[in-house]
Amino acid sequence: MQPISRMRVIIIAVVTLIAIYQTIPTARYYLAQRDRPTVESERPLPTRPRPPVEQVEEVALWEEENPDVIAWEEDHPEFVEWEGRSERLLEKAIPLGLDLRGGADVILQIDEQQAIKSEVAGLMERINELFDEARINAVFTPAGDGQFFTITLDDPTGDARSAANEIARYSDEIEGGIAESDFRAGPVDVRLDTALIQDNLRLAIDGARKGITERVDALGVTQPRISIQGGDRIRVQVPGEKNPDVLIARVIQPAFLEFRMVHGIHNERQDLYDPDGNIRPDVIPPAGAEIVDAKLGTLNPETRQVKYENTQLIVMRAPMLTGEHLRSANVFIDPQDFSNPIKVNIEFNTEGAKIFAEETTKYAGQTPRRQLAILLDGVVRSYPNLQTPITDGRAVISGGFSHEEARDLSEILKAGSLPAPLKIESKRTVGATLGSDSIVSGFKALALGAMIVTVFMVIYYGTAGVISVIALALNVLIILAIMSLARATLTLSGIGGILLTVGMAVDANVLIYERIREEINSGRPLKQAIGVGFGRAFTVILDSNLTTLLTALVLLQFTAGSVFGFALTMTFGLLANLFTGLTVTYTLCGLWFSWRGALSLGKLAIFRNTTIQFIKMRMGSWTLSIIVLAVSLFGVLRQGGLEFGVDFAGGIHSEVQFDPGIEVAEADLRSALEGQGFGEPRIQAVVDAPNMFYMDLKLDDEVTTGSAEKGPLQVTEDRLRAGLTAAFQDGYSIVRTDQFGRETGQEFANLAVLVVLLASIAILMYLWFRFELAFGVAAVIALVHDLTIVVAVSQLWGVAITLEVVAALMVLLGFSVNDTIVVFDRIRENTRTISGKSFQDICNLSMNQSLSRTVITSGTLLLAVLALFFVGGEALRPFSKVILLGAIVGTYSSNFLAVPLVFEWNRYKGNRLQQQLAAKKKKRAEAAKPIGRRKKTGE
Repeated sequence: MQPISRMRVIIIAVVTLIAIYQTIPTARYYLAQRDRPTVESERPLPTRPRPPVEQVEEVALWEEENPDVIAWEEDHPEFVEWEGRSERLLEKAIPLGLDLRGGADVILQIDEQQAIKSEVAGLMERINELFDEARINAVFTPAGDGQFFTITLDDPTGDARSAANEIARYSDEIEGGIAESDFRAGPVDVRLDTALIQDNLRLAIDGARKGITERVDALGVTQPRISIQGGDRIRVQVPGEKNPDVLIARVIQPAFLEFRMVHGIHNERQDLYDPDGNIRPDVIPPAGAEIVDAKLGTLNPETRQVKYENTQLIVMRAPMLTGEHLRSANVFIDPQDFSNPIKVNIEFNTEGAKIFAEETTKYAGQTPRRQLAILLDGVVRSYPNLQTPITDGRAVISGGFSHEEARDLSEILKAGSLPAPLKIESKRTVGATLGSDSIVSGFKALALGAMIVTVFMVIYYGTAGVISVIALALNVLIILAIMSLARATLTLSGIGGILLTVGMAVDANVLIYERIREEINSGRPLKQAIGVGFGRAFTVILDSNLTTLLTALVLLQFTAGSVFGFALTMTFGLLANLFTGLTVTYTLCGLWFSWRGALSLGKLAIFRNTTIQFIKMRMGSWTLSIIVLAVSLFGVLRQGGLEFGVDFAGGIHSEVQFDPGIEVAEADLRSALEGQGFGEPRIQAVVDAPNMFYMDLKLDDEVTTGSAEKGPLQVTEDRLRAGLTAAFQDGYSIVRTDQFGRETGQEFANLAVLVVLLASIAILMYLWFRFELAFGVAAVIALVHDLTIVVAVSQLWGVAITLEVVAALMVLLGFSVNDTIVVFDRIRENTRTISGKSFQDICNLSMNQSLSRTVITSGTLLLAVLALFFVGGEALRPFSKVILLGAIVGTYSSNFLAVPLVFEWNRYKGNRLQQQLAAKKKKRAEAAKPIGRRKKTGE
């Protein structure tokens, strides 16, 4: 063992201090929550978010609109002070996800009338252009509040046939047929086809869901929950946001971007406006035009405050272009514009630039000049003069923005325009999807599991165990620090990723200490044994962590929900593992030995010097695997296939209000629902509505049989009522029940399969490069074996597939690969260093040598998971069940499936695999050199 360099100690100290510094704000924020002042009533929700302080007029208007909020704040200054301090701390703290913290809940409804109105306006404009080209004189008049329009020919006798021929081009969009005789008879009503309207609305609502998702992600909010409900509504839940009005203002409202021409009537008439700046009531907009509101901001260069002018304009109904064709948007400061210096520069894609150039060419240069109105959600924010054609595909929005407003707008616009306008149906602040009781139980279980692992390591490895615990604590600290720097959201799946990496960190320490023990037992002095033990453990730790890291990097390519949260924390954790396992533990052991001249590795030992003939048992183990696979798969097929939770299958969303005098615990609600067969319901308390709960329940085939007269939605609600009545009598009311589709969509199910496939390919390629092809194939087969058995058995155990279960399966994937790599690495090492033994003897020897490490690593993980299983509560039980099964099956497959497959491959190839491994033999002295003193040698 070489002396510990001062630079190594300095690096560890610097990393530790940085990690502590980065996690202090998180600790301070969550500790500050305990000091929350007690108030007799919650603060009333404002009508809209409080404007920035520099917008004095807007602030004054807001205060006039919200006198109850102002009065409440004046009565609770200590709460306002605490909230301000808490918000400042939160800016640097690690944010929690929707499952752990809750957030804003907004239900949006597509504005069908406005959507139809836009479709009708577009059709009217296109037909008008056709008539102009055919020189048919006609008057186009919107009717039915824009739901249809009327065509009146100037010369019905002469133009009726031509008009019928032209309008026939749009026969697939128009309801009924319009014949020549219809035009001769008088004005003709043109309506959109009903089936087309419904198809367009379905496409619009799905497109709006995708657009909202992109907008939320663009603002840096991770892992929202967004789903379609009732066919015409979108439910948006964003973690961490207390005020749904903020979510609405930043994401939803400034969402519909349009470019429309200001009608020439503004240049023809000077008497359009009344004294208040609005269009006079007696002014009738020309055909194809409408009156819209305008909000024009101007910055006072002296006071630096924005003043808004509210007025109206007459603009064309049909937009020349929408935000659908935007390529980019960014904020810039125009130093020459003192009234509106903060602007948003936008650029269209190729198709949008072409349309914009063609449309602006029609109007540019006209005398008097025409204006181009830029509308956000139907409100004009600016209307610059159109002097020349805009051929470069660029435009500028200058609406008197603050820098924050302009930044948010640019991010939202970059995410794409929504295909249809949306209106707010409801807005709430909700609690965590796991429920507060489950979260407390979960963290208690994790703390208990950590304590069990700590006690075991100290008892089993003595002083070395204490060092490993210190390294583990630093490992978690580094993960949290990296998450804080990356502003990554911590979710249940993220905790699962941390659990896996901590398990792998324990495994790294066990590998090191077991190798040191082996060197001591072989006669080496302690100092040399420490150096050689770390050196020989280096390769296996590197291989196991890098293989799992490849899997994590594959998962990171798919930013969907739990998979991304798990992959993110696992990636951070694996990088931390390599640092703590190979640097921190080595340094601390070296410093302790230098100080004390000794290092206790404990006296307890299990499965030492075993001689189990694993290879001889391969037929029995393979038979067992086949039987378990067949029985579990048959059981799954017998129960009707895989059971999916609401994330994948959809279900019903119910809003339940309980009477004020009833105390409702989440555990009681969960028990009442599960008593009616609702497995793993999602329950959220509504923060701003006392005693109200949101419940998402699965709608499955069993519900619908024999109840066709009621339908699945009503039958499911009846079951819900039965469960609630049994537990709470009549002390509740169901406010609303909606059916919603799968939140993840079929694309996520496809991605899940693709993730496993790509991860398997990555593992295969890495093991082929580092070992031989046989090892990669065996590892992939073992991985598929483990995933299949765990999914099937967990289904029979009553676990439906949800996003949390997918996260647990990812934990299994990492654990299974890691366990297999450790055994493979020992086989490779023994093949290179031991001569004269058959490959069967080498495989048996390697598995027996790794058995102690396997049992300790799997045992510590099982202890931690058992704590989660028994103490973590019902909401976390499916997650713990899957990891529990995975730990058992993964340990089994590493020894009884993967290695025997490698052995059979070698035998089939005429012992060629053993010869190839032996041909890459390294010098024993090189393998025994301590870390940091090796020469670069190839394999």
